[in-house]
Amino acid sequence: MDDKVIVDLLGQVGNLFTSSLELKETIDFMLKAASDLAVCDAATVFLLDEDDLTLAAIATFPFGESVSRVARFKLGEGIVGWAAKQRKIVSVSDATKDSRFKNLEMGYSPRSVLIMPLESPRRLVGALTIARKEVNPFTSVEQALMQIIANQAAISIDNARLYTTQRRQIKEIADRTRELEIANAHIAEISRLKSEFLANMSHELRTPLNAILGFSEILKDNLVELSEDQRHECLENIHASGKHLLELVNDVLDLSKIEAGRMELAYDRFRVGNAVREVHNVIRSLSERRDIDLAITVEPEDLETRADKSKFKQILYNLLSNAIKFTAQGGRVWVSARPENGWLVVDVGDTGVGIPHEYHERIFDEFYQLDTATTRQVEGTGLGLSLTRRLVELHGGDIRVDSEVGRGSVFTFQLPLLGMEPQNGRVHNRILLVEDNQSNRNLARMVLNGSGFEVDVASDGAEGLQKARSTLYDLVLMDVELPGMDGLTVTRMLKSDPKTADVPIVALTANAMKGDEQEALAAGCSGYISKPIEVASFVQRIATYLEPAAS
Repeated sequence: MDDKVIVDLLGQVGNLFTSSLELKETIDFMLKAASDLAVCDAATVFLLDEDDLTLAAIATFPFGESVSRVARFKLGEGIVGWAAKQRKIVSVSDATKDSRFKNLEMGYSPRSVLIMPLESPRRLVGALTIARKEVNPFTSVEQALMQIIANQAAISIDNARLYTTQRRQIKEIADRTRELEIANAHIAEISRLKSEFLANMSHELRTPLNAILGFSEILKDNLVELSEDQRHECLENIHASGKHLLELVNDVLDLSKIEAGRMELAYDRFRVGNAVREVHNVIRSLSERRDIDLAITVEPEDLETRADKSKFKQILYNLLSNAIKFTAQGGRVWVSARPENGWLVVDVGDTGVGIPHEYHERIFDEFYQLDTATTRQVEGTGLGLSLTRRLVELHGGDIRVDSEVGRGSVFTFQLPLLGMEPQNGRVHNRILLVEDNQSNRNLARMVLNGSGFEVDVASDGAEGLQKARSTLYDLVLMDVELPGMDGLTVTRMLKSDPKTADVPIVALTANAMKGDEQEALAAGCSGYISKPIEVASFVQRIATYLEPAAS
């Protein structure tokens, strides 16, 4: 190769090394340039991992050759490791006669070899080896040319690695910023909902209190001449307002008990039809005032279940009162109950305003109320459906809604027909299930509820983060692919929070690629369960993750 070709090639090398920040492009060009200038049969680039001080072959020439045949070894190990550690060029005339090559175990048996440390002004970045199949030692000129390439390549590799690190850090900062924005938006939403709840609760409390105080003052001070019928009407209003006030207070107290894990169910066997008719008798006056047809169907008539009867009636009352509130005058509301595969299934339907699909889950959240022209006309605290869901789940059941705007709604809840018994005396552990797919959510919750666990659900990462921070759970089941904030991001945030750092988190995901489990464990998960779940072993695996916490 004449001098002009060498100068031109070195110029190209310099231009590319100073302009490229892509690691692969830099390394590939270095290998090609080394092969052309030194006329070698093979070349290999080793990069140094600064964490464990290991040299690993990452690229070879000819391109496409496997790098697995070249050993990975510690800095200082073998002749390549020694040359890199000492920052010295090593030229070997015949490698087959040099015992220092034993550690390399190169299957292609090079003869003449040249080893160049790759060292930037900041640090050692690796090593370059070039080899010939025949005994043909590298000349001093070839060594000098390789030295030029190695020096420029080391700087370029170092810059490319720094650039890659910088891009990764920028992405991490952007991801964290987005996570914080989502979390802050969710916190702001929770704060807004709580403020609305307090305002609504204030209004809801003041309304019956106003009636109680007003009518009682009339009676106490004889402010108005009243007939006996009018006095009786005042007392009826005071009594009705007092009952309404008691219901509001009980809702708040019940929800607080459930949140604190202190709600106990009094199981009893009773006829479903009798319980439904008792609720019907209480709420009938409300439906009659609005000229709403209220129908009841229980099949078979002697259908029995085992549950907390008062809580069952409370669930039914909440759903029926909502159905009547949101159904126009002259509409229709119905209740149907039936046994189905060991479950008591109850539908509460109406011909009311309906609920947009995107709110089918949110309406069960504490404090949440739909903000529409129709719903703004209906008083409420935003606790009824949340409390209803929690009472259903305490029984080991499930509740869902099927609704379209303008076509009414059907709320369906199901409870174990014969009640839920704790298995082997086990304490009801509380689990948070974070899963965006409703079918998967219902399946996991049904299996866990039926096995004696108390399950709360969240449909996205931000909601899961908020619930995990506001309530102490024994275990969190975390889907990885969640809308907005992904499951591993939520996991890292919970593990970095002292209040939730000790709560075991198990990844429950359809991701089954190699490395997904390691990524989940690295994020802080205690375990990894891939979907589809095997129902028979699912509960046993969950129990094993709970055992350390219980002990």
